[in-house]
Amino acid sequence: MNKTAIIIPSRLKATRLPNKPLKLINNKEMILHVYEAAKKSKADDVYVATPDQKISDLVKNFGGKAILTTGNHETGTDRVFEAFEKTLNSTPSIIINLQGDMPNIDPESINYLI
Repeated sequence: MNKTAIIIPSRLKATRLPNKPLKLINNKEMILHVYEAAKKSKADDVYVATPDQKISDLVKNFGGKAILTTGNHETGTDRVFEAFEKTLNSTPSIIINLQGDMPNIDPESINYLI
């Protein structure tokens, strides 16, 4: 059976909307809404990949898993790859790159990818 991991890239230095992952939606940070939806999917593991200690601490305090990455990536996909290569050691056979600014994603829609 294939093991599936969702990795959510997230950073505070977005040019269009700085600190976007920490913006509150119904009194909860956007990144936590995304993490929570991912956890409701059928994925085996969910991680947030971030260069920001503030996001990492928030996710961990929420009971989640966060992987600190370098801050020099051009894309979220680069950040996901670093997290996979650095921490997961090729364990999952399926990786889903779930964008951190999708707070309304339906967990069932994620399941179609698994």
